[in-house]
Amino acid sequence: MPEVDTPPTIAEIFDKARKAAAEDTTPTKGKNRHVFIVTPGRMLMLQPCPAPGTMNPHAVESIEKIMSSKTKRNVAVIAYTELRALQANLAHAIPFFGLISGLAYIGHSVWIFEGHSSALAFGCRDADLVIADGAMVQFLQNDWLAIASNAMRRPLIFAHDRATFQLRRLYPTVEK
Repeated sequence: MPEVDTPPTIAEIFDKARKAAAEDTTPTKGKNRHVFIVTPGRMLMLQPCPAPGTMNPHAVESIEKIMSSKTKRNVAVIAYTELRALQANLAHAIPFFGLISGLAYIGHSVWIFEGHSSALAFGCRDADLVIADGAMVQFLQNDWLAIASNAMRRPLIFAHDRATFQLRRLYPTVEK
């Protein structure tokens, strides 16, 4: 877990990120959609998605199977967002950024943050889906699933496994 700033305006920072992601409408005239990243220093970064019409159709189809674009959803992602790591190599810091970018590309509102206890409820507020980097889960507080699911609109939480590049459902649990 990176060291984080805990400003008294943290709720406002995440409100701004959610609002910006929601207003990032379907691109026209070559304008890209964006993924919004809240850094541990509480700076809001925009990371552009691929240009409209340029994403591989098979990749888009795979992303549509995860979450259809027919209903626009809010997606919160818990991942390593330390600024220097993102600037040095985004794909190394967040290996599944292609998936995240794809969700925004097809129209969903997507924001990423590190999942620190001071930001967890604010970062998950109003999300329909949370995807946590499996490598970050060990750094989250013990009751993070309860806090995240209570803050969400429609709680659905997955962990991304870096080794298998698969999503594993964490909440609600699936009966076997």
